[in-house]
Amino acid sequence: MNNPYADMISMIKKHGAAYNPPAVTLGQVISSKPLTITIGDLQLTEEDIYISDLLLNNYKRRIKLPTTDATGTTTEESIKTIGIKDAELDFTDGIDAGDTVAVMATEDRQTYIILCKVVRP
Repeated sequence: MNNPYADMISMIKKHGAAYNPPAVTLGQVISSKPLTITIGDLQLTEEDIYISDLLLNNYKRRIKLPTTDATGTTTEESIKTIGIKDAELDFTDGIDAGDTVAVMATEDRQTYIILCKVVRP
């Protein structure tokens, strides 16, 4: 004979899991090439992961800085203004083994998104 209370609790758990968004959790980077991350006993490889492009080693981004006042001297004359019309920033530090990352599972919990690297203050 089934316990109606146990059945009710089982149904609540099942529906709660289906309708609640996945939580953000912490993962540890085991290797950056190939990217391998663990969350508890679960090991994620590159096939299981989406990652913010900002976290990739050697991520490049185009920038434009408006002209602004500047101070300093050159051998020829004083610098009055400085600006950068078009440049590229090359971020050389991505995530490495030992880093802690914030991870969120997709709704089907088959793919995981690496949101950011996190550190303690």
